[in-house]
Amino acid sequence: MYWKDIKDNLLDLGFEETDSYEEYKSIIINATNRAIRILYSTVIPQIEHYLRVYEKWGHEENITDIYGETHTEWKFPELEKITKETKDEEVLSVPDVLEPLVQLLAAHYIWLDDDLTKATIYWNEYDDLKDQIMMMCRTVRGAVIEGGW
Repeated sequence: MYWKDIKDNLLDLGFEETDSYEEYKSIIINATNRAIRILYSTVIPQIEHYLRVYEKWGHEENITDIYGETHTEWKFPELEKITKETKDEEVLSVPDVLEPLVQLLAAHYIWLDDDLTKATIYWNEYDDLKDQIMMMCRTVRGAVIEGGW
C-alpha cells in the first residue's frame, strides 16, 4: 500500500475539494499513524498466524535470550511513522488484508472533531469490516493428515 493511495482515498472519504490535502496534511498524517498503531496493537496480534502463513508478512529472526540460548522468533516489519517528508511512492508497513481498515479508521479520526456523523459512519464501517477480516483470518483452513497405520 503506497502513501499516495492512502492520501487519495482519505480525500475521497469526505473532502469536497481535491486540494484539501495541504490544508489538512498534519491531521491526515496523524490520523493515519494512529490508525496503523492501533492495527499493530489490536488486530495484528489476533491474526498473527494468518499473516505468517498466508500473507507471509514478516520474517524469522534468530534471537539469543538472557541465558545465551538461541531460538527462532517471528518478527513483523517495524512500524514506520509517516511524516511530512514521506514520499508518495513509499510503501506502508501494513499487511494487504488490513489495508481497507487503515483508511476507514484514519477517516474516523480525521472527522472526529468536525463531523461526528461522518466519524461515526467510518467507525461503524471499520468495526464491521475488522470483525469480518478477523473472522476470515481465524477460519480454520484445510488440514492434511499424513502417515498413519
